[in-house]
Amino acid sequence: MFVDPSHVLNSIGLNGLLAFANGRFALGFDAQQITEDDLNQALTGTPETDLQTTVANWFKDAASNVNNTIFGYVARFNLNPEEIDSSPLRGIAADLMRYELCNNDIDESILTRRKHAMQELDKIAKGVIQVKASTPASHGPVRTAAPGSQFNWQAY
Repeated sequence: MFVDPSHVLNSIGLNGLLAFANGRFALGFDAQQITEDDLNQALTGTPETDLQTTVANWFKDAASNVNNTIFGYVARFNLNPEEIDSSPLRGIAADLMRYELCNNDIDESILTRRKHAMQELDKIAKGVIQVKASTPASHGPVRTAAPGSQFNWQAY
């Protein structure tokens, strides 16, 4: 919904994602390095190897966490894909994905990005940052009546 693999690849960068993935999985796969092809196949195609499947599942879990977090803040807006694309939510999702995917979650720059993303989500939820104009609630049809006036129109 909010996380798109190609947007995450463009935002974080292929080298950044490779560093995160190799830091997380290289030891578990007998020091086998994850390549650009493995990462692209895992995120944008159908995984063919165990390593690619592991990377794809890692990304899907992180994306699920980020989507659920963002949805908790913006559920009341009922956003469609065009509104999501034109809002700051894609950038927020990329910053939250950086935190979810990193293998060093005490890195100051990553923590700062996550902190700012969460603050922006809070502002969106409070209405300080508007992602969609709220539709007014209708209370039924509008009734009009002739205005009652004590003014003497004939004497005017």
